[in-house]
Amino acid sequence: MTKKTLLLLISFAFLSCSKTSKVEKQIADKQTDSLSVNKEVLKSETNVKTESKTQNWYDDLIADYIRKSDNELIKSSLKNKERIEWLLDRTEKTDSTNYYIFNIGQNVSEEDGSESRFTSNGWIYIDSISKKIYEYDLPNDSLIVWKNKHNR
Repeated sequence: MTKKTLLLLISFAFLSCSKTSKVEKQIADKQTDSLSVNKEVLKSETNVKTESKTQNWYDDLIADYIRKSDNELIKSSLKNKERIEWLLDRTEKTDSTNYYIFNIGQNVSEEDGSESRFTSNGWIYIDSISKKIYEYDLPNDSLIVWKNKHNR
């Protein structure tokens, strides 16, 4: 009787350990799956943000600025039919307003597609309250109100 009980306990212990390792493996697999799912969600969210048809309030302002800008680099890019993009670099908070700071330029790379980089044609600041655009004057380290000469 004790041999049967001992054999039964050993079998039970062996089966318990086996089930535990299977459960641990399933949990580990789920964690790995959730990580890969999260990566896929982040990728899709990133794609949605960059390729979304829904625009932010400032996108139309920037597109208008690009079309009507006196910036020679932007004019040249438009003339050469290059795809001009803008990147939100940062926001800057002052006592009176918040500025959205954008880098305007395009992605360029070597002919073989290597060494991809973003080249800047200019920087603009957009006042979040008045919705005015300011061009950044690099040599003087100052902001100049952009006057839309086409809508006077």
